[in-house]
Order: sequence, then C-alpha cells, then structure tokens
Amino acid sequence: MKRNLKNLANQRFDVLVVGGGIHGAITAWDAALRGVTVGLIERGDFGSGTSQNSLKIIHGGLRYLQDGNLSRIRMMARERTTWMKIAPHLIHPLTCLMPTSEKMTRSRLAMGFALMANDLLSFDRNQLADPEKDILDGMIVSRKELSRILPGYDVSTSTGAAVWYDAQIYNSERLLLEFILSAVQAGAEVANYVEAISFLQQGNRIVGVQAKDLQTGQTFDIQSKLVINCAGAWMDCLLEKAALRSEYATSIAMNVIVDQVWSNVAVGLTSQPVNGGPPQAIFIVPWRNKSMIGTCHLPWQDAPHAFKLNEAMVQKFLDQINSAHPPLKLSLKDVRHVNWGFLPVNQADANKQHVKLTRDGVVIDHQKKHGISGLISILGVKYTTARAVAEQAMDVAVSQLGMTTEKCQTHITPVRSGKIEDFKAFLRTALLKVPRVIHERTTEHLVYTYGSEYQKLVECMLMQPDLARRMDPPLPVTAAGVEHAVHHEMALTLPDVMGRRTELGSTGRPSLATLQKCASLMGREFQWSSEHQQQ
Repeated sequence: MKRNLKNLANQRFDVLVVGGGIHGAITAWDAALRGVTVGLIERGDFGSGTSQNSLKIIHGGLRYLQDGNLSRIRMMARERTTWMKIAPHLIHPLTCLMPTSEKMTRSRLAMGFALMANDLLSFDRNQLADPEKDILDGMIVSRKELSRILPGYDVSTSTGAAVWYDAQIYNSERLLLEFILSAVQAGAEVANYVEAISFLQQGNRIVGVQAKDLQTGQTFDIQSKLVINCAGAWMDCLLEKAALRSEYATSIAMNVIVDQVWSNVAVGLTSQPVNGGPPQAIFIVPWRNKSMIGTCHLPWQDAPHAFKLNEAMVQKFLDQINSAHPPLKLSLKDVRHVNWGFLPVNQADANKQHVKLTRDGVVIDHQKKHGISGLISILGVKYTTARAVAEQAMDVAVSQLGMTTEKCQTHITPVRSGKIEDFKAFLRTALLKVPRVIHERTTEHLVYTYGSEYQKLVECMLMQPDLARRMDPPLPVTAAGVEHAVHHEMALTLPDVMGRRTELGSTGRPSLATLQKCASLMGREFQWSSEHQQQ
C-alpha cells in the first residue's frame, strides 16, 4: 500500500470517502468489492480518531432485550458471526458475566429468561466451520461459582451471576487497517494525512473536494461523482463547507486501562451514585494482560478539536469504578492509558447533564434531506454495526449514482489476511512450521496480528535475523513489524507505528529506549536526521 496523491488527483472516482475511521474503511472496501471506483482520504492517520477508542467487544445484542427490540438483536447476532467469519484471526469469543441480585430486573430468574431468549434469537450463531468461533449458551451460576470466577469480589449482595458469550477484537487498530488494505487490494486509492478543506460544487451538486496534503501543505482537487462523509465527530465540520448541518451533537466516551483485574472474563458491574450522578454500567474487560474499563460518557457542546481531557475527568470515572468494586481502590497512578473519543447524541439531548447516546448508526442522503446531490453522510455508533451501516450507505450511493453493480460482498468476503478456515489448527501449523530461531511467542503474535499474511514477516526475519529482535520485551512486537508498517502499511509518523500498526503504545507509555529504537528504524527508512528522530 503506497501513498500516491497523483493517483488521487488524476482520476475521477465514482465515490470519494472522506474519513478513515472504521466506517470509512469498510465503506471503501464495500465500494471496491462492488466494482465502484473509490478513493479515501483521512486527515490524520487511519483510525486515529474515535475508532481508536473502543472496548473491543463485538456485541450480540443482549442489552436490547430490555427494549424488546428483537430485530435489532437478530441483526447484531448476525453481525457478530459475520465479523468472526471475515476476520477470524482478529475476532474471538469472549466470556461475559454480570452478578445477579435480589432486584427483580437483575434476579436469577429474570436474567435466566433473558439469556434463554438471547440464545433463541441467535439460534443460527454457530454455523461457521471454525469450532473456535462457537458462541456457547448462556447460563446462571451460583454465588459460590461467582466467588471462584471473580476472586476478591464481594458476593454478599449477589445471588450468583449470569454468564453469556460475545466476541472480542484482539486488535481493533489492526482490524481497521485490514479493511483499508483490503480496499486497496480490491482497487481503492487511499491516503492518510490528507484533509478535505472544501467541496467542489456545481450548483446543487457536489463533484469532489479540494484537498490538502498535510505533509507538504500542497492543495489539489479530487474529482468524484459522489462524496461519502465519514468524518465522525467532524461530520458537521465538513458539512459546514456546504452550508449544511446535521441534527446531531457529540459526547465524550472514555475508557481506562489498568493492571489486570480479572483474566478470561469480561465483567459487567453497576456503580453507586457518586459525584451527584446516577448509577452507571461499568464493564471490566481483559485485554493484553491488562484490564480495559469503560465506558464513561461526558456531555460536550463545543467543537471536537476544543476538547481536552484532564485528570479531574479521569478521577471522576475512577470514583465510579471504585464504587462498583471497592477493593480496586484505583487512583490516577494506576491508570496505564486512557482512550477517548466522540459518540453522537441527538441535538435535543446535547445540553443535558447525563448523556443519552444515539443507539443506531445513521445514513443521511443529503439529496433527499437538503436538495444537495452527490453527498451522503454516515453517523457511526459502534464497531458491531459498522459493516451493516457501510452496506446501507453504499446501497444509497449506488442508487444515487444510477449504477448497476455487484451486491454487497463484505458479509461473505474475508479481509485480505483472513483466509483461515480453522484458527486453532492454523495457529498450530504455524507454530510447527516456523523455524525455532523465531520465538514461539513471536510466531503466535504474528498469526493473531497478521493472520494468513504472517509468513511475509517470517520471511523478512529469516532473511535479516536482526529484524526478529523484540522492540520492547516482553512485548512480542519485532523490528520486522516496524519495517513492515513503513514499507507496506503507510505508516508515516512514530505514533502511526507505536499506537496503530503495532502494540507498542496501546497499553501505556512506551519507554524512551523503545521510542528511540523505533525512531531509529523509521529514520533509516525515511532518512530522518538525528534531530528529527529526537523530536
């Protein structure tokens, strides 16, 4: 994958996607698979905005039982299966647990019926050939079993626990990148660090954008029959360039990463009323030998770029977490990393003290809504439904373009590195196949990260043994992963590599030595001066 701005400027696309988050990435892939000529630009790095903030869970829709939204549950259960099918190395089943209590809605009886209904509504969830992807039936366990599963948890107020199964993204940044790489493989032209600064307009029709290369400052035009706005929280910032505005506002979503609380199980708890706020749902999710805890939602009424996270916001969330599980006694010094991003709320709810999120992704056809043709906007909410929302947007796009294309293929087509029929068997074969000069943990990491493409990195390590060295032991990321990011994955800056192409910066602040090693490798490829490397 090469960054070639001349290719963006020298052709007229059927569709130009503005925004390289999860919705933009899948939309570009969908378009390319349908045979539509497509370009994608992202003003930062791919996935560097809200898509980088996620609890990494692909939901089956259990939470929607309380709304009686059965069609929504069916759709999310299907999407969960689809995700495991198209990205088998990056999506795996996850055990989830929520303590039951004497409260009617959380009683063993009520939760037992909920789990039974959830299993019935997802009756076709285990039709994949890969046994590793089976989603087991939910169950109610005793207080004694709860105590065994969650050591240190005060079970005195619980009557047991509800256990169910969803799926977890091993690496959400790599997953998003796989959609970008898959789109490119299917014919898309993409570039990061390119900003859409204005629309090209002919009367009431959008015919492209004027773009700016943020690496050089140069501007150029990108012609397209239709633009799909996937700018996320910056959606209205882009719409304002066409004198438009949506009916949505933004809120802040925050997750914190701390040392591991419980392994192998994601735990849903409820906070006590603290800091004048109502009880909040708290989810503690095991991830890379740490725990990710979320999600804290904060109201925000100003422009996205004006937001600054501060310690008081984080502390307020820690107070909620501690009230849900007092033995944690978390303080700011325990926080390894904070992920935050924006989620949509209805404009009418924007001024309320407590956030009420928009639950469903939205596709806005500006031709129907505002009389402006050639422009569609996507308002995304969650990873689970991103593929389905992108499909909906491309259906609208194809209709607006008056084109006859292939139907959507993203629900049946594996991503570029997802050509794996049985993940555990594939992993066993890789561990036997890869020479022992490469550490077994490194091989395992390569399979989970690069899937069916892992051998390309193995070949690099065998040809240049120094590339097999780990960048930050005990993390399994190697120098080969850094070089691969630069040569094949359009990584241009140190944060691109540390935070999104590799795991080096995803669970906490990397050491100075690790930063220097990574900067040295990138500097060799980009001919950076020592001063630039240090900067």
